[in-house]
Formats: sequence, C-alpha cells, structure tokens
Amino acid sequence: MKMIIHLIRFLTGALFIFSGLIKANDPLGFGYKLEEYFVVFGTEFMAPLATGMAIAICVLEVVLGVALWVGWKARAVIWWLLAMILFFTFLTFYSAWFNKVTDCGCFGDFLTLTPWQSFSKDVVLLVMIGLLALNRKTIRPWGPTFLGPFLVGLTAIGTMGFAFYTWNNLPYLDFRPYAVGKNLPEGMAIPKGAPDDVYKDIWYYRVDGKVGTYTTKQAPWEITQANGKNAEYVNRKTELVSKGYKPPIHDFVISDLNGNAYTDDFLQAEHCLLVISPFLDKASGDAWIKVAGALAWARSRDVRIAILTGSGKEAIESFMTQYDASQWPFYQCDGTVLKTMMRSNPGLMVLRKGTVKALYPSRTFPDAKALAALTGLQP
Repeated sequence: MKMIIHLIRFLTGALFIFSGLIKANDPLGFGYKLEEYFVVFGTEFMAPLATGMAIAICVLEVVLGVALWVGWKARAVIWWLLAMILFFTFLTFYSAWFNKVTDCGCFGDFLTLTPWQSFSKDVVLLVMIGLLALNRKTIRPWGPTFLGPFLVGLTAIGTMGFAFYTWNNLPYLDFRPYAVGKNLPEGMAIPKGAPDDVYKDIWYYRVDGKVGTYTTKQAPWEITQANGKNAEYVNRKTELVSKGYKPPIHDFVISDLNGNAYTDDFLQAEHCLLVISPFLDKASGDAWIKVAGALAWARSRDVRIAILTGSGKEAIESFMTQYDASQWPFYQCDGTVLKTMMRSNPGLMVLRKGTVKALYPSRTFPDAKALAALTGLQP
C-alpha cells in the first residue's frame, strides 16, 4: 500500500507542478479565463484582480506540488490540495452541466479539455488526494530538516519571478495558433473532407390535446388527429449532435470602421505590421509614441499596417481626438480574438505573406533598425 501512496503522491505533485508552470507561462491568458468565471458567477467587480489572482494560483499550485514531493508540512499541504481540488471540481462540474465556460484553462493553450473532460480529471484527482489524506501519516519528509522549507521557498520565488517575467513580456513557450512561425491563412483553412457540425431538430406538436416531441423522420406535421385535422405545431428546437472540424484560427476578420472586410488584403501582403489593442481604453498610454514611430516607418516603405481593436467606433474616435491620431489606420476585429493573438495591450505582430515573423509586447516595441532587419527593408 505504501508504494501505491508514494506513486499517487508523485503523480499528484507532478500534475500540480505542471499545471501551475504551464499557466505561469501565460498568466494573462489564465487571467482572461478567470474573468469568464467572474461573469458566470456575477462577480465582474473582481475582474481587475484577475491577473494577480492568476499568478497567485500558479505559484500556489507549484509550491504545493513541490511540498508534497519533499514531504514538507504534509498534513497542511494535503488539506490545501483537498480544498483546491474540491473548489476546482465544483467549477468544472458547473461549467460542464450548464455549459458556461467551455475550457477551464487548467493547462493553458498547451492542452484544451472539454468541460466534462476537465470534470473527470478533477474527480480522479479528488480520489487521489482523498487517499493521500487518509494515509497522510505515511508521508515523511526526506533529506535534512532545512531542505523542505528551502526548496519550497526557492520554488515560490522562482515561480513568481517566471510568472512576472511572462506577464511583462509574452509567453515563454507559445502554444497559440498565432505564435511566431505560424501561417495564419493555413490556421484558418478547413481541410477537404473535414466533418461538419451535425444537428437534429426536435419538433413539438399538439396531437389530440397533448404536446409531444417528434423527430424530423416521424414527420409530425403529417399526423392526423381524432377530429380529422393535422397535428398542431407548437415549437421546434435544434440540438448539436456532434461537432465538426473547427480550425485553430476562427472568427478572425479585419474590417474597417464601415464594416468592409480587409482580412485577405493584410494576410496576403508581402510585409505587414499589425498593432493589436483589444480595447483602447485599457491600453498602455506610453506605448503609443512607439506605435507612431512604427507607423511612420511603415508608411515611408509601403508596408501594410493596421491598428486592430475590439473597441467601438465611438471609443476609436475619442482615442483619435486624445492622441491626435485622425490619420492612423484603425480597423476593427473581435476583442476576444485579439486577446488571444497578443498578450499585451498594445502589442505588435509582424507578418510576411500571412506568416508570423515576430511578436512584441508594448514595452519592447522594435525600432526602425529592428523592423528593417525583420523585413529586409531599409531602416
């Protein structure tokens, strides 16, 4: 039995360490996922705390995993793990049952789980941690007395530093379909023969005073009632039977302020700069000086450039007035898509014929020399 408990201890610790590190690799993305939960539970006022909470959860997961491995404060660690997994199990069950948040974000963009897969994973973890709780006396610290707190403290500092680094820059490992080297048109394409979504209709018809449900094959509109009249239509619902192929990049549409689409124009351009700001009112104000410099460089070399935002027309016009930017090339795109494309507000994506050549957060916007090196054009 001891061997089984030690194996469970190792696997549980490994899963928490991996889960925490993969989310610390992209704390802003995990923060966006927390904001979705805040909306579901009517606690939108907590949205400003999302990124801070995301970092705290990442650090806590890794620290608990390491502490479990080394056996430091085993009883307290196991109770913390039990409390966390009970909370996560509730969240994933709620998401699965009510179909509210379709991806829990447990493993960031590295691995996407369906709501029921996430719930099943948490149930297995709950059983494993429950076994650890029942056999907690068999978990002993290893090594000298000082080793446990030293490793746990070092883990906390290292994980927090890593999370703050990726938050201030971009994910160290990028698993998104907009990562450097990805071709956006290829990510948007649907392969030949790919399955489509399959739906079924459920018909509600009143027959002889009683409302019943029927399939399309049953053709309830042809049913004759006792009075000789056809059955009476009440309602129809369409349900998804199976999901078809969904390309990694979807809902990515670039349009001007009048609604005209320009997606292909930018993706087919030899060189293209996309300044990405999901919402202008939340963007870093200091970065716009650097954006102005990139705009001037691009215009003088016929490089296609666009400022993509999910903000409405009124917010864009207000921004233009505030920054004297009436000539800036503003285009609109879905805000959620833009938050996936760029973990900075604003940020810069450099494209060449639709392939991502580089990504820059606002704090490290490239100068003319760097842009020239990327594009092969004159500084």
